[in-house]
Amino acid sequence: MLIEVLSDYPGSQLLRTKELIENHRRSAAAHASAVAELRSRHAASRRWWQWAKRLAQRRDARALEARAPVIEPGIRERRAKQEAGIDAEERLTRALEGLSDEWLVFRGYANRRGEIDHLLVGPAGIWAVEVKGRAVHVHVVGDHWSFEKFDRYGNLRGRGVLTDGGGRFWGRQVGEPAAELREFLASRGFDVPVRTAVVVLHERASLGTFESSSVDVISIGTEYLMARMDSRTALLDSRSRDRIAALVRRDHEFHARRRRTRRGRSE
Repeated sequence: MLIEVLSDYPGSQLLRTKELIENHRRSAAAHASAVAELRSRHAASRRWWQWAKRLAQRRDARALEARAPVIEPGIRERRAKQEAGIDAEERLTRALEGLSDEWLVFRGYANRRGEIDHLLVGPAGIWAVEVKGRAVHVHVVGDHWSFEKFDRYGNLRGRGVLTDGGGRFWGRQVGEPAAELREFLASRGFDVPVRTAVVVLHERASLGTFESSSVDVISIGTEYLMARMDSRTALLDSRSRDRIAALVRRDHEFHARRRRTRRGRSE
């Protein structure tokens, strides 16, 4: 298996989150130092009998304390989720090392409909894989994805929906950019399916209700995905794979340039 990194959006997200946390830590430390310095100046400037002055200085100190920097709610939880997601992507990459060198894995391919964590091009066709590192019991009914979360002792701790940052269910998160890629390849003479998969990698992840998903594969762990890929007959010869890979690079760069241009105009 060969790996080609087109972008590292999860790594960039995590870096930004860590920078926000570090900036808050520095601001909080500077604020605590300012409060301590103010209290020290107050103590040095008054005598024991100056009660009115003591009360006024206490009000000043409390007012300064009230202006302490506030960290963004949930940012540490966000960092933990981002770290778990990156770890899951690395685990999948290691699992895919069992594929032959006829397979090429693009990491971070993106078009106007979103990013695909792992895009595989090989003899058995094209696979778009979304990777999650969540300790959840997954339920899929059509396009609706939800979860239950249990602790290590089996106690229910929460329920919710499984969506990306834009509110799309996990199936749509991988399905929409995969469909866009298929249309692009078809317009260039390669009318081949782009199969989709969602892989959840966590020791406490499990699959519950599963009814008619638009995603081709839902895999808890990597074994089922690997088995499904191995069971496919050869669809693409070497020349077709090379041409498709070139088109993937071209399409990714086209959309990357458009994003850079839009950012430049907005600044």
